Amino acid sequence: MCAQRLWPSVQALGRGLVSSRGELFQQGVKAYNAQNFTNNHHTQGHPHNSFSGHENFHWSQRLSHNARGSFNKVVTTSLHSGTVLFVKEFSDSENEHAHAILRSLPAYHATTVTRGDTVNSEYHHQTHHFTDIECNNCSAEEVANTFISMSQQCRHRPMDLEDSQYSGLCSVLAQSLRLLTDNQLISVLSALSLWPPTSATTTPNFVALWNSLDHTCTERIRKWDIARMFLVADHWFALRLSRISTYNIQMTKVLGRQVTSMGPAQLVQFLFYANLSRKLEPFIIKRDIEKRLIDVLEHLSVEELGVISMGFFKTQTFLKSEKLIENIIKKTQESLEFVSDASLCAILKLLRKSVPALQWKLIYGLLDSLQRELHRLNYMCLLQVALLGNELLIFHPQVMDTIASRFAGDIKGLRLKDIERLTFALMLYNYVPPSRPDIFNLVAQELREPERVPEINHYPKCFVSCVVYLTTLGLFPQDLISAALQPSMLNLLSMSRHYSSMGREVNELDWTLEVEGPQNYKGYRLSPDKRAQLTQEYLGSLPSGPSKYLTHQEKLVLDVKDKLGAMLGGPRFLAITFVLPHIQTPDIVFCTNNDGEPVHIPDEYQTLPATSLKQPLHLDTDFKWNAVVIAGRNSFLRNTEDLRGNVEMKRRQLTKLGYQVTVVPYTRFYKRTVRGRLICLEQVLAEGSSLATKGRVDSAMVQLKGLPDQQAEVVG
Repeated sequence: MCAQRLWPSVQALGRGLVSSRGELFQQGVKAYNAQNFTNNHHTQGHPHNSFSGHENFHWSQRLSHNARGSFNKVVTTSLHSGTVLFVKEFSDSENEHAHAILRSLPAYHATTVTRGDTVNSEYHHQTHHFTDIECNNCSAEEVANTFISMSQQCRHRPMDLEDSQYSGLCSVLAQSLRLLTDNQLISVLSALSLWPPTSATTTPNFVALWNSLDHTCTERIRKWDIARMFLVADHWFALRLSRISTYNIQMTKVLGRQVTSMGPAQLVQFLFYANLSRKLEPFIIKRDIEKRLIDVLEHLSVEELGVISMGFFKTQTFLKSEKLIENIIKKTQESLEFVSDASLCAILKLLRKSVPALQWKLIYGLLDSLQRELHRLNYMCLLQVALLGNELLIFHPQVMDTIASRFAGDIKGLRLKDIERLTFALMLYNYVPPSRPDIFNLVAQELREPERVPEINHYPKCFVSCVVYLTTLGLFPQDLISAALQPSMLNLLSMSRHYSSMGREVNELDWTLEVEGPQNYKGYRLSPDKRAQLTQEYLGSLPSGPSKYLTHQEKLVLDVKDKLGAMLGGPRFLAITFVLPHIQTPDIVFCTNNDGEPVHIPDEYQTLPATSLKQPLHLDTDFKWNAVVIAGRNSFLRNTEDLRGNVEMKRRQLTKLGYQVTVVPYTRFYKRTVRGRLICLEQVLAEGSSLATKGRVDSAMVQLKGLPDQQAEVVG
């Protein structure tokens, strides 16, 4: 809200305030080779680990604390806010870009403005400035004209609205606004934008004027036609007060009931102002907006479509109409050669959140089309292309190769957030691009650079997430892991409500070290108490209860359990448990002897605490331990049987513990007859388990027919 009031020159000045002091890693890595942690936490390094360890880390980094134990943050004060906020090294110009699009098109000339461009030149000649006493005796029009004339002088010399010499004028003007005509009111609103920004939105003269203008404009809103409503709203945008003004919110409420009768340009401009207020009222029927957009889409340019997409995305209003989605993708594909990067970004963000699973081929087709344009897109747009298929797990290897290569070539010029998001996408697809140099080594090295410290200090979540994604892929940069698990980093993460989900990632990182981390790791770990607390907090729940209350995955787990139990000879031969307590989905465990015959799971295993790591018990050399991973609908890359990164990590870690791992793909198991499901299990168990499967389908059918709750299914 406050940052909208920062002019670009001020933002640049704020960026210059960023300190080059290293503040992040010292505690996590200074003692990296000097301290011994719990020896039983160390296991053999993962074979895929291609990192050289910690020798590249910059040991000169220093970590400083304030009284609360957090990192000192580089800050600046926002104009018109009076509050302290983080300086953004990359300013957000989306709204300015969208407004520039509107200003460039004739359809919006009458309803958009730039700062002060509606103030008439006639006011230049009114040079007499009234004293406070004279102001009280002047008409509302005279006071307004005096303020407008004075505002014009701000073009030529610096002036401070909060100077005491203007207090009387501002006070009288604020009280007189209701007496002005609509045109005079708009001229005053325009004139106010000519003054240099004050130190906060709450400074006395400024707040008196803009609050009174806000109140007066809002009172008149229902008397105005849509063109005047938009014109006034655009003046609020020029003042950078759209987000906090009552007028903008009330205008979107009033016009929200008129979307079905809006022309193409009106619909675009309405969604632009909705974007500024970040909300569409619940009573506004989103289906009506989509229906109207279908009708007018052919009359809009792809740049206007970008403005519309930004409005939908920023108000968290995602598309439901499959026809509209198809039309937007078609229009985007036809315009890829000349669409601006910012507009394409907005469109891709909206599509990523809107396209349903049944339309996944449209996204793959769009990625095919985008492949030809990747060479000219900027990095922000390339990132949105990389993320486009994430929601539906649509993997396009050629696109990801090109983007990874582009990122690798200019990684030092990228934001930490961009690096984190690309690493996430590659982890999700469990994909190592063939391009050289290796993107993951570059990511790790970039996280070590002292120039990144201020950015990491501001956005620690990005740093920790990057480290977690690398370990998910089986890569273990020990110095970075230690920095991510150092107490100061954990304290910083716990202090922000925006990082409330990071406990899960930190817990996963520590458990991953336990299972497959390098034996020589001597960096920071979670304390036993902290890990126990986080494991308990994020532990999943075993499926139980009536079927109508279960998720798709829970129903699938129980179905596999029933069929597998019948194949093994009864439920006593298996257990549903969280073998890996840091992963929320449970697995099915069973044992066999050397001949492949099922044997009872030992009681010692059955009674292990839910939050413990369930390693196979080597009570007998004849025992063979098996884990069955039930891979639900979100476990595979779209239209393949390739596991997504998190599930592949689970399979890898179960194997590391000593289990023979079988993956049951829902695509081959779901919606089949009982015999078909048993045959599916027979096939995957024959490939991945120690079970002798011959003849078990027929014996399972006999057993299932004897169970009352299975009889109807078997007969059907």
